[in-house]
Amino acid sequence: MLKSKSNNITILNLITFFSSLYFYHQIITLYFLQRGLNYVEINSLWGIIAASKAMAEVPTGIIADKIGRKFSIIIALALQLAGEVIFIFADRYLLFVLTAVIGGIGFAFLSGCFEAMMYDSLKEEGRESEMQKVAGMNASFAQMAIIIGSFIGGFITSNLRLNNFILVIVITAFFVGIALMVSFLLRKPTAAYGQETPSSLALLKDGMKLLRTNRPLQRIILLFLLATPFINYLLNFYQPYFVKARLSGVWFGVALSLASLLGVLSSKYAYLFEKIFGVKNGVLLATLLPGIFYIFMAMIFHSWIAFMLFILSYSSMQVQRPIFVDYMNRHIESRNRATVLSLINVFSGIYIALMGLLIGWLADFSLSSAFILMGSVIIVSALLIRIEAWQVKKI
Repeated sequence: MLKSKSNNITILNLITFFSSLYFYHQIITLYFLQRGLNYVEINSLWGIIAASKAMAEVPTGIIADKIGRKFSIIIALALQLAGEVIFIFADRYLLFVLTAVIGGIGFAFLSGCFEAMMYDSLKEEGRESEMQKVAGMNASFAQMAIIIGSFIGGFITSNLRLNNFILVIVITAFFVGIALMVSFLLRKPTAAYGQETPSSLALLKDGMKLLRTNRPLQRIILLFLLATPFINYLLNFYQPYFVKARLSGVWFGVALSLASLLGVLSSKYAYLFEKIFGVKNGVLLATLLPGIFYIFMAMIFHSWIAFMLFILSYSSMQVQRPIFVDYMNRHIESRNRATVLSLINVFSGIYIALMGLLIGWLADFSLSSAFILMGSVIIVSALLIRIEAWQVKKI
């Protein structure tokens, strides 16, 4: 049992659980389609989230390092709640764009500082070597929330009617509000910081210098970027994929619940990939699997095989993040951890936003083509960019 005398790890897990308790993920694409959006517009919303997040990453990362990660997490959750409230009443594309921008800025506040808070809370106790396990456990809380939210939401929205879609959005907003209240219980892990906080410009310069000069970190980031499993786009496409496979609406939530349940185990035990297979082969396997499942999804539309392929694809995607979070954090100092992670997320956000438009354009012509593109990019990246054991050690 992992314990923290500051209780920060427990509080962060609770925040992750409540802020991830979404009751509408299993029907969100069908909801957008009912509102008159096409696939390019739907994918553009994830692209706008990613682009807004990318533009806000550096300033929010600096803010997190300057004013503290706790207050940045509070701001992030407040923005998330505001976005959900607007989403309740959104009935046209421009309003959805507004929620996407708010959501992107909120994610930017959360992205670097959440993991930085986690790592520094462990470092305060000399337990930073447990980052993969703790990050995996935190990810499993997110997956558990998705299990519960998708299962309950799936039954509420099984008739695929608009009024029930709106109801599950309201329920989601309520639990995001709970996450916001829990965030006030966080405590700054003071032992993990230096005596003085550098200026914002110094934090940014130090972060850019690290990214420019640290070759092993560059390689880890490049693979993290190019082998991203496009998980949000999978959530967009699996619903029409199921419709094409002639699955009843009630199975949409069940599928996401089961996928998340398996994802809990994938996240929690992601560290075993390195332990069993070693760094090089463990990273290869973790990055390769989602790409292979995408290729299968492009070719197979039998109802129950499609059901299983989605579960395997989604759950396999949960392995990557705990591994990459640990490897990147090993190369970053505590004093500007949030700034550096935010710089990394800038590149990730731009890449995902641009790829989303291309993937959405392809999906309007052929869903299979979209799956093939995502799978091919992941497989080629995983095979060409290999991570060696010495590259994950701090230098």
